Amino acid sequence: MILFLLCVLGCAVSAFGQPDSHKVEEPASRPPLPVVAADQGNHTSASDDANSHPADNSGSDPNPNPTAETSRSKTAFQWKPALAQSLLGTAVYHGWRYAHESGTRDAINGPWLKDWLNSIGETRGWDDSDGWHASYVSHPFEGGIFGYIEQQNDPLYRQMEWGDGRIYWVSRLRALAFSAVMSTQWTLGPASEASLGNVQLHASPGFIDLAVTPTLGVAEMMGEDMLDRYVIMPLENHTANIWLIMAARSVANPARTFANMMALKQPWSRETRLGIFGKNHELRKEWVKEYKEGESDAPFAVHTAAERKEMNAAVFNPGTPRPLEAPIELYPYAQYESFLGGGSCMGAGGAGAARVSPVMQIEAEANGCLVINMPKHHGGDSEMFDVGPRWTPRAAHKFSPFAEVLIGARRITHDITDTAKKKQLTEEWEHGLLKHDFMRSDYQVEYQAMGFAMKIGGGFDAVIARSFAWRVLDVGYTRSWLNTVDPINAQQGVTVASGLVLRIGTW
Repeated sequence: MILFLLCVLGCAVSAFGQPDSHKVEEPASRPPLPVVAADQGNHTSASDDANSHPADNSGSDPNPNPTAETSRSKTAFQWKPALAQSLLGTAVYHGWRYAHESGTRDAINGPWLKDWLNSIGETRGWDDSDGWHASYVSHPFEGGIFGYIEQQNDPLYRQMEWGDGRIYWVSRLRALAFSAVMSTQWTLGPASEASLGNVQLHASPGFIDLAVTPTLGVAEMMGEDMLDRYVIMPLENHTANIWLIMAARSVANPARTFANMMALKQPWSRETRLGIFGKNHELRKEWVKEYKEGESDAPFAVHTAAERKEMNAAVFNPGTPRPLEAPIELYPYAQYESFLGGGSCMGAGGAGAARVSPVMQIEAEANGCLVINMPKHHGGDSEMFDVGPRWTPRAAHKFSPFAEVLIGARRITHDITDTAKKKQLTEEWEHGLLKHDFMRSDYQVEYQAMGFAMKIGGGFDAVIARSFAWRVLDVGYTRSWLNTVDPINAQQGVTVASGLVLRIGTW
């Protein structure tokens, strides 16, 4: 943490120089809330129309409603800077990899396009042999960075704080979507670990980063938001010490700090609070003094009820009723499958469903599981991808049963690892005895089968709140048309799954 703080401060000094003591580098008060009409359409009254157009209208105005156009441009998501900041962050991550990983540097020697496509094709299973720290700390941190990059380029949601209500949760859904796209690019895209390092050809090619980076990344953002509200903000109400505030903001909110730096802003920058240098520093000292002496309320506080109401009304039309049947559902789940030909499989998956009528949805899902009880040094896994209709006759009720028929494909992989060979190759590479880094195929034999598959199933949800439900039971029968991959026979199976359902559009 100390090294990280020193790095942050060093970057700030080098990028921005010593702040001018007479310069207000941030607003001297909470910035005004972005306000747009609840109805985004171009509706004007007769009097508005009469006042907004000149008497001589012989010319053709290419923008008959410049005010509405300006409003849209001010509230539209800023794609170009968001992508630029994300790619700058990606370049920093790759720079670290190339500086510290000899195998990544060595992978430049191969045919780039062929190795990239082979790496994508090898992705399967769950684990990627990165270790718990990389998988469950570093990658969620990366997901949080992408999420904050989304937020700082999303004008309508830029000032959201923990506790702002519905608009806060929508902002985190938007951050999740952006983070999912950018983290997928990092794992499999043209500027990814697959294309620049071919990690799937050298290590376990699991799906863990695709699932964990955006989901735990948004959870990491929420943790930072809570720290900002309950730790950093109270600290700022009791001290105007520049270095203490800089350290608290930078270290307690590391993902936000890194996202600020990718936007070439001060690492400790906040959209909703007073700056910390120059005239702002003098104001801080005055406000903190008055607060400590009981002459005023806390100078820094979360949005008031009136502000939250204004923010929500700017995005959501308060007069529009929200449906009880969720237009979109997202469903991460844990799954166990028993193969009727022998053996079983444990894993997880994710599904998304779009509603086409009150009783029908179109669902797509993907899942993967690890075949258990395999012989020593043997591994096996299954991936299934399918799509199809889903019948939900009581979608607006607390108890919601469903039935579905999904069609897609299944892939079974069985690999046998020569551990002695792997150890030998590792030692030879570390001692510089190999010309190039070795691949999994040098110490592992792989057998694979892929074929058409379908699933028929059903279950029920217990709706806990408008925003989410618990899929208490999700059972299905699977039929796969593929060859047996000894000792795995997955031609028929029974699945049992359960998980939480995020219901989007009902709140």
